[in-house]
Amino acid sequence: MAHPRRLRVGGGDGARGGLLEGQGHAGRAAAARHRRRAAGARRGRGSGGRLHERRAGAGGGAHRRHAQPGLDVAPAAPPQGRLLARRAPHGSARAARGGGAVQRQQGARGARGPALAAATGLRVTAPRPAPALAFVTLGCPKNTVDSEHMLGLLARDGFRTVADPREADVAVVNTCAFLQSAARESRRAIAEVAALKTTGRLRGLIVAGCLAQRAGERLLEEFPAVDAVLGTGQWRDVAAVARHLVDGGAGRHRLARTEFPGGALDALAPRALSTPRHIAYLKISEGCDHRCTFCIIPRLRGDQRSRPVADLVAEAERLAGLGVRELNLIGQDTTGYGADLPGRPSLADLLEALDRVEGLDWIRVQYTYPRLWSDRLIETWARARRVVPYVDMPLQHIAQDMLRAMGRAMTERDTRALVRRIKQGIPGVAFRTNFIVGFPGETEAHFETLCRFVEEEGFDHVVVFAYEREPETPSWGMTPRVHLNTRRARRARLLALQQRLSRERLARRLGERLEVMVDGPAGRGQWAARHAGQAFEVDGGVVVEGAGLAPGRRAHVRVTGSAAYDLFARTEASVPLLPLSRG
Repeated sequence: MAHPRRLRVGGGDGARGGLLEGQGHAGRAAAARHRRRAAGARRGRGSGGRLHERRAGAGGGAHRRHAQPGLDVAPAAPPQGRLLARRAPHGSARAARGGGAVQRQQGARGARGPALAAATGLRVTAPRPAPALAFVTLGCPKNTVDSEHMLGLLARDGFRTVADPREADVAVVNTCAFLQSAARESRRAIAEVAALKTTGRLRGLIVAGCLAQRAGERLLEEFPAVDAVLGTGQWRDVAAVARHLVDGGAGRHRLARTEFPGGALDALAPRALSTPRHIAYLKISEGCDHRCTFCIIPRLRGDQRSRPVADLVAEAERLAGLGVRELNLIGQDTTGYGADLPGRPSLADLLEALDRVEGLDWIRVQYTYPRLWSDRLIETWARARRVVPYVDMPLQHIAQDMLRAMGRAMTERDTRALVRRIKQGIPGVAFRTNFIVGFPGETEAHFETLCRFVEEEGFDHVVVFAYEREPETPSWGMTPRVHLNTRRARRARLLALQQRLSRERLARRLGERLEVMVDGPAGRGQWAARHAGQAFEVDGGVVVEGAGLAPGRRAHVRVTGSAAYDLFARTEASVPLLPLSRG
């Protein structure tokens, strides 16, 4: 790549940077070893090596490139010159205007050491070069955190990531499989990387993540080029398996390990941060205790397992010390946090503890579940200084028959009441939600009820899925089935409705003054930013014109224009200080 992006290993600026290590002597010693190494990962969005791009035009999109995240190491490029996608936020309202998949990539190339010069009369043995690694991540932010930990383990073991997978000795594909469409995308990525075994220098190929957990040994049969399959609970094995492959084990001892589902929750495991310098994810739990009839995630990730509050606070403090200003709390069900821990601490307890971490500006909670919201949680959310007024809560439907069939353990009446309580209890809250249309038994009347609900509540961000049958779920055998064309048509109708509502709502914000966080340059002298009601990479943004801006910096801006999902604004130093809108 002529102009590689800059990445970081989560340890700071310049040569001082190292892996973000766990607590204790082992973590500190490993950090000291790796302050001399440059390796990491970053997922991008778009093409041509840009981090995140949407070009302004009549449709109202905004050209955006996010902040360059850290140390001077080059990013990995996917094979055949195009990005391998981390799965897009399927069905976001933005798709109604014809937007394509959001594409991302992982990886970084460490600096090579100085070459040894031959000396007359002496025999010089060059050191064995570090094995080259290519890493591809598909799926959600939870999968991203797993990739960051696997990259940390690989970097600690001496692997260096490369910009061109054709130059890699080993490749890891961390897959997604929560839907059949996601599984197909993962299989395409595997096939694309596997082809490099015949066209490049690739010697070993490891498949990890949810598809590995779901398909197991079948992937070895389906892809003869795959050497190892590691399920979601076997992520710690990645470095040992990769080392085995480069040391001559490739093609001789193929293996599949999917003994137990899981994900990275180890506070002592190294982590190579892949997000922009000022943003990080904090995985507070793994797995899910709910059994929604359409969902396969408990099978892929297991039951709920939470990290202790003290562990999470310690990691948040380390992240803040590295320059992170926005912390995004993630899990399969964040409102279920703590139910499995001694003393049963709640999400409200965790938020109160994290709110005291100095250095953080914004704390954002994602993936909440409606049944577990409490009045205390709402009060804590509203009172906390750093917790932003942003609620991400997949509702899936509103019609009573559909909620019952989906196994949501919430009635229509309770769901409507909860939405009202949250909006009344958290001033200025922005609301993001998901819906499924075309679920077995959904009638036109059910769908119209959902459309009216969306119009009445005025959600800020809406994701819509057309139902997909999943073989290992209870809904697989449910009837009557809704025809595929009807499912797709209902999805398009609901997205179009949300697009109209969003455009009207954002147009009413003209002239409003906001506080935004800058993510990075957007080109043509503009900056990509977000207000507190917009999450990184999945929601719309604010395109800002002004001087003196920098990634991670907050600024006061005046809204000058709007589109369907984005706002346009400029900084105005002469504008008197007004009460800030929190979103």
